Amino acid sequence: MLNRDIYAVVDLETTRTTSETGRIIQIAVAFVQNKKIINQFSTLVNPCEQIPRNITQLTGITQNMVKGAPFFEDVAMTLHAMLQGTIFVAHNVNFDLPFLNAEFERVGLTALKSTALDTVPLSQILWPTAPGYRLVDMTNYLSLEHNHPHQADSDALATGELLIAILKRAEGLPMITLQALADLPLVLPRDTKTVFEKALAKNQAEPQPLPSHLQVIDSLALRRFSEPAPLVTGKATSYPAKKAAKEQLYGKTLAYREQQAKLMNAIYTHYTEAELSETPGETAFVAEAPTGMGKTLAYLLPYAYLADEQRKQVVVAVPTITLQQQVTETINTTLKDILPFEVRGASLKGRTHYLNLQSFKRALRVDEGSTSLQFIKAQILVWLTETLTGDFDELNLINPQVDFMAKLAQPANNPAGSPYYGHEFSERQHVLAQNAQFLVVNHAYLAEYAAELGDSIDTPYLIIDEAQNLPNAVLEQSRHQLPFQVWLTRVQNATNLVLRDNEPSIGIILNRLVGGQQLKSRFLQSLEALSSELPKLQVAFYRRFLLNGHTPATEGHYEVELPISDLAQFWVDQTHRLQSMRQAVRDLADSLDYLLAQFSNTKNAFSLSERQHLADFRRLLESIAKYEQRLTTFQQDLVDFPDASVFWLTENQNHDNSNLKLSGGLLHTLDFFKDKVYPHFMPPTVIGATLFTSTKSGYLYDRLNIDRETVFARRYPEVFDFAHQAELVMVENAPSPTDGGYVSYLAKQLVQLTTTVQENTLVLFNSLETIQQVYNHMQSNQTWQQGNMTLLAQGMTGTRSKIMKRMANESHLVVLGANSFWEGIDLPGDQLRLVVIARLPFDQPNTVLQRAEEAVLMAHGKQPFYQSTLPKAVLRLRQGVGRLIRKPDDFGAVVIYDPRILTKSYGKTLRNMMPDQMPQHVSQDRDVVPELKKFFDQHR
Repeated sequence: MLNRDIYAVVDLETTRTTSETGRIIQIAVAFVQNKKIINQFSTLVNPCEQIPRNITQLTGITQNMVKGAPFFEDVAMTLHAMLQGTIFVAHNVNFDLPFLNAEFERVGLTALKSTALDTVPLSQILWPTAPGYRLVDMTNYLSLEHNHPHQADSDALATGELLIAILKRAEGLPMITLQALADLPLVLPRDTKTVFEKALAKNQAEPQPLPSHLQVIDSLALRRFSEPAPLVTGKATSYPAKKAAKEQLYGKTLAYREQQAKLMNAIYTHYTEAELSETPGETAFVAEAPTGMGKTLAYLLPYAYLADEQRKQVVVAVPTITLQQQVTETINTTLKDILPFEVRGASLKGRTHYLNLQSFKRALRVDEGSTSLQFIKAQILVWLTETLTGDFDELNLINPQVDFMAKLAQPANNPAGSPYYGHEFSERQHVLAQNAQFLVVNHAYLAEYAAELGDSIDTPYLIIDEAQNLPNAVLEQSRHQLPFQVWLTRVQNATNLVLRDNEPSIGIILNRLVGGQQLKSRFLQSLEALSSELPKLQVAFYRRFLLNGHTPATEGHYEVELPISDLAQFWVDQTHRLQSMRQAVRDLADSLDYLLAQFSNTKNAFSLSERQHLADFRRLLESIAKYEQRLTTFQQDLVDFPDASVFWLTENQNHDNSNLKLSGGLLHTLDFFKDKVYPHFMPPTVIGATLFTSTKSGYLYDRLNIDRETVFARRYPEVFDFAHQAELVMVENAPSPTDGGYVSYLAKQLVQLTTTVQENTLVLFNSLETIQQVYNHMQSNQTWQQGNMTLLAQGMTGTRSKIMKRMANESHLVVLGANSFWEGIDLPGDQLRLVVIARLPFDQPNTVLQRAEEAVLMAHGKQPFYQSTLPKAVLRLRQGVGRLIRKPDDFGAVVIYDPRILTKSYGKTLRNMMPDQMPQHVSQDRDVVPELKKFFDQHR
């Protein structure tokens, strides 16, 4: 930064988000020079209109506060003069600068034509692993002072401090990284890219030595990786079985917990004293350990001693990437700090999680035409200077494209010939794994790589955490859908883009490339082959499987299961057609590679609009290829799992064969774990907070292929005081969820309940369709509109992660969620006080999957409802209720509006599996609100 450069960091608070309808209510400027804040300006502004309630809630600025403030006309001249000759900076500059210029022009002043920078994309590139990029996120992440978020004076000062951090960070990057950033066809708001260009110029004028923690390999600056020293094992002292021994081990780091200690001892005793079977699935250790017990440490500590004594590794399988990170961190911090011997944990993920350096270097040379992809490359260039793992999960990318990220993870054809050989991140992880007692994986990784894990580390121990999720992980990983009409439409769209010679089109781009006409012919030939064969394949499916009969329609469509033997013969009969389609997809990929190479070589010849059209065309071709890969997957599943797979066709209720969908995958896990997983490990430890579905049910054992005759099972009592911390209210006079008026009824109940109680609420549903209906009813309710609660709905107002972030940071929220909201959510304290179960979580009836699973169970002499349908619902309900109490000082209530929990014979099973000592009340709907208001008043 040159000494004379003055940065004017501006923040506005406005009545609305557009200058056409909104007015400024506060302006603040922080002036930065030489990486210091040298001056400030701030004033409230009288907007001459009413400030909306939501703006007052957000900013704290009231009508009374601006009543005596100057009008914009009074401060415009002074402000305009202040900003002349400065570099305009804002956190989202394309809001603040146009809005301010519109106000200047409204009062007769000229618009500012300043150089302008945006701190949002700069933050995203320079701190690619930050948890969020709102101003409050960045100030928290960088420990910058930010006293009053959403007030312009505080926001401007905080953005000024952020700008200083940005300039220092940019200038501290290696020259080779800055050069790569400058070379990228990077499209950033206004003049934002000049930050990197200035940093590069300064570095070139005053070259800085490469920091010792970095190295440059083939023009990429990377964080150095040092191979860890070999792990020294066999140093463990005797296992601390007694309370006094554990307390001595914990010191001041951990508190002794009685139930946790009992679980620790039970695990250690089982694997040292029990006679363990070598038959897969026998002599497993199963423990249901409730939330708050500390089950992670409860299994890690005894296994650390077992691993050290027996010179074996321990594989820990958990359901989610987040939990994988947490368990690995617990091993390498908490466990490491208390044990008298060395312990290490390494996290292992599939290849697609890790950046491949050679593939990334190749991607840097390719201009895909996409501004978003170039932005991701910029983030990765900076990330390489700090990451030791190369794990994509470290990055906070905005809408990353799956296909592009898969390409960046793709290993080179000749890895030994790559300059990055020996430095690739996937290789680093396996080096770490070889020198660790604990290998932490997710459920999907365990299912896919069990043989590799077991064979490479000599029959390791196995812990399956939250084991109730493992069968579903296996099934979901195997299931795919192929909508023929969507596939064909994309082929036709691609054809039209190539044929069209007027703007905008790929045809125009091809006309300007060397060899473009020949390339156009190659594209058209491949696309025409697909356009010809796809409808024929669709018709063949229809004639072979659907023409002569239909099953009852489910929600407007028909599902027809395909007999395995008939489908196998169908694939044989269609061999020639499938080969032709496969070759056409391969030819499309080759043509696309050539197109991208020619486009990249023709620098600065195409507009931003043309670049974006190329990016759209590339994504279109990649989606076409993905559907062809699904066909191959279906054929492979038929070969690998003929007895455990199910395939079905779906068509519209009007028998329109142009809307066929082919679906398929594994139906059940019958013998899957016994054949594919357990043979490679010691008898497993199976653990979770909600494993059992009744006192007698063998559902868990059946799904996990565990021999119930030899299993060692323990169910530990709740550690929370549910008698005083929670209550369950079941509404006995609610209509059945199948009644036509149920949605309207539920919406009215929710409005009345939440606007009165005023607590963060999670409402759990079984379908997104019902969520949408309830959301619309609530939003149109007059009582709701007059209240101060905010309604969020999965699939409508944001993703699960965005909604979760808001629940963690905001109050007066009502969230409507399905599927993933039933489990894996940790929102203690005021983040969640009320859970509402809209409908008991039974699977949708009469689907192909449901019918096929029932047929399998009946063939084995079992009752489908009691052996599958009900146990699934019990687990789901227990998981939903488990979202509520997360800490010893927590409190909250659960309301169930499905009367079947009281009226049906299976309701007793559901009620009996609720947390021990949790008060259960049966109420009329009119009594729910006063009862809950009393509960919360007492606990407040």
